Amino acid sequence: MNKTNKIEDEIKLLKEQDYGVLDAQHSFMVDGVLGGFKAAIHKLHYTFVKQILLGIMSGVIIGFGYVACIIAMVSISGTDFEKFGTILLGFIFPGCIIMITFLGGGLFTSHVFSTIPVFKGCGSRRLYLKGIFGVLLGNFAGTFIFVALFSAAGGLWDNGPFLDKVFSMAMHKMYLVNHDLNASGTTNILSVLGTIGIGIASGILCNMMVCATLPLASTTKNTAAVILLMIFPIAYFAIGGFQHGPANSFFMWMLLFESIFNHSTVVSGNLHPEIQYFLLFIVLSTLPTLIGNWIGGALLLPGILYLINKEYATVLFKKIKLEYLENKVYSFKQKAETQAANLKNKIKEKEADIKAQEKQSKDK
Repeated sequence: MNKTNKIEDEIKLLKEQDYGVLDAQHSFMVDGVLGGFKAAIHKLHYTFVKQILLGIMSGVIIGFGYVACIIAMVSISGTDFEKFGTILLGFIFPGCIIMITFLGGGLFTSHVFSTIPVFKGCGSRRLYLKGIFGVLLGNFAGTFIFVALFSAAGGLWDNGPFLDKVFSMAMHKMYLVNHDLNASGTTNILSVLGTIGIGIASGILCNMMVCATLPLASTTKNTAAVILLMIFPIAYFAIGGFQHGPANSFFMWMLLFESIFNHSTVVSGNLHPEIQYFLLFIVLSTLPTLIGNWIGGALLLPGILYLINKEYATVLFKKIKLEYLENKVYSFKQKAETQAANLKNKIKEKEADIKAQEKQSKDK
């Protein structure tokens, strides 16, 4: 009860706040930032299973997107347009994020935008961890499902240029270590640390752009404008070659499948797909990239936006916190009432048993 009373006291204080500033007309920037934070917090309230399912949907869409991008790049290889391959990638891949947005998928990289609101009391740490790790698990499962089905559909057979390109792009994401392996077949600790550092920095830059889609999409209710606004930040990170952890899991799983089924036929430089490269990819690319994605999307971009719009964001966080605490108190009371009802039923059952036993004793 002490905990409930403390929360109720905090609710009283929050109810005394003036939230009128949130209803006023704002600039695109303010509307976008406030809407982005609200959208990020809203996503955390899905159940763990739903987080996984949303992540799976996004992972599958990413798989489709990368296959389309790489086939398009391979199709112009050896032509006068080959140098436009990266630009082509940059303007095909945003379709993935647009589809995910309108179909309702979820990405680890956008979920982490909720970090600052959670630190401000708009949700519990448990809710936050459940949300970001649930959707991340789904993202990885989704790309795995896609790669498995793609392989079953014949994607690993008689598809040499495509598979070579996938392997080359996957190995490139290991930067200095990839260079060492191609040059001498071995690497060293400096290259390993350098590769990890590059992955973290690249992940930071990537997710600054990916998370920018949340506030951008909240600046307007015009669907066409939202689609247009999403294209540019995604194109920028894709063309720049910055690393997106959930998206890179497509290459991670392709590396695994190629090492199993296409070891001798696929090549990048002096290398062929091997299980050890799959494991190296996890350690040197996936994990550092996810760390960088978290820093860029949880702290750096939202931190800057929060400080710029602190006057409004602080009020918004108090309002969201008020709603969260009210729901929490309601949940506590519901739980207490349920427990009381169960206890009452048990007491009645016990009394009935005692009366039945007393009656049996009298009858004897």
